[in-house]
Amino acid sequence: MNLRLQLFFRIMLIGFVCLVVSAGYVLYQTDQQAKLEADLTALRIEKQLTQQLLKMFSRYDYSIAFPDSNILQQLNGVPGSCVQFLSRTESRRRSLCNEVVHDETRWPQWFGELYQQLFQPNYEASRRFSFNAITYGNIIVSLNMETEIARAWSNLRAVFGILSVSILAVSLLVFMTIHRMLHPAQLIVRGLEKMRQGDLQTRIPSFEIGEWRRTSEAINALASTQQEIMNENRQLALKLINAQEEEHRYISRELHDEFGQCLAGINALTTSISQTARKDCPSIISETEGISHITAHMMSALRGLLTRLRPADVDELGLTRSLEKLIKSWNQRTGGETRFKLQIDDGVDSLPEPLPVNLYRIVQESLTNIAKHADASEANIKLKYVHQNHLTLQVEDNGKAKRDSFNQHMGVGLLGISERVNALGGKITMDIQSKGGLKLLINLPVNPQPVPKTEHLHV
Repeated sequence: MNLRLQLFFRIMLIGFVCLVVSAGYVLYQTDQQAKLEADLTALRIEKQLTQQLLKMFSRYDYSIAFPDSNILQQLNGVPGSCVQFLSRTESRRRSLCNEVVHDETRWPQWFGELYQQLFQPNYEASRRFSFNAITYGNIIVSLNMETEIARAWSNLRAVFGILSVSILAVSLLVFMTIHRMLHPAQLIVRGLEKMRQGDLQTRIPSFEIGEWRRTSEAINALASTQQEIMNENRQLALKLINAQEEEHRYISRELHDEFGQCLAGINALTTSISQTARKDCPSIISETEGISHITAHMMSALRGLLTRLRPADVDELGLTRSLEKLIKSWNQRTGGETRFKLQIDDGVDSLPEPLPVNLYRIVQESLTNIAKHADASEANIKLKYVHQNHLTLQVEDNGKAKRDSFNQHMGVGLLGISERVNALGGKITMDIQSKGGLKLLINLPVNPQPVPKTEHLHV
């Protein structure tokens, strides 16, 4: 669960707690208000009865019975309550009950039972009535239980309605505010994901909130530093590759000019010795033939070494014919156990340096890995243009590589390929096919820009 939903649910939980507390407070206040009204009604009756006795004693008029029932009727007491006056002998002499106003909506049974357990809806307010140190009786105001429960339920529904709408509105406003406040976090995470995938050109925008703004500035500074380091490493790696190729070219030229010429001279001298030996010394013919075989073997090994050091075919024949020749030699070398197929677009022979020789090296290393480790019966190599300034090289086989056993730590061959691709400003992805076998996809820019523009995420 993300942070926004967690905060939203916590706010709703706090709102629910506040709603329950508010409901309890409303019920408590309703009960206290009813008791207060009953006590005030009893107090008002006491004052009215005191006034009646004062008039009676001051005017010596005892024609009106005490207590006067008209006084009780004129008082607007608690709806549904009953007013009683008990004499000293506790016999009921006057009693009056206010009219009960029945509400059309009834309360649930569970609410009535709960309210009776928590409060006193049948509360009685009692006051002892005395005048001139003489106790005449007790004034009792009794609340109507059904009326009080109905009033409590009505108040509770009103409060629930208002608070529910208020809490929901506040929760939505808080959720929208949190969503807006956490939106920079989404952009930061999105930018970090792109950076983790190697796209260091991405930049996180600046934000109004100070904490988010400082975070984005720190991340952008780190990405810029990392990008500069990677660009420097790429340039150094490319220079190193070019230096290695130049060194290989020099060594291959020296071997061809010096060692090759020496072997050719030895071969010519051996041929001359063999011709002379046939006439003058036939016993050494076998030794001369042995020297010829050794010289031929050294010449073959030298040609293979020269090919590994510097494929002269790339310079002389072009990349297309060089790769076709390489594929043909591997098909002959494996004896049909692994069928190598090549698909190549037209126009790759016009690629600028140092792409041709590096593409040849990448394909050469890939074929070596397939022959040594894949145990595949078929391998496909595809070199094609995606558009004018971008090409892809795809190498896939149906070998024994499986997803469960695929080692994420690349071997020396794949590591060398990856270093070449990175030095050329490209990207390499490796994946295991559903039916087994490794799929190698390489994307290379034909004319890479030295300093690419950075990409900014939009708020």
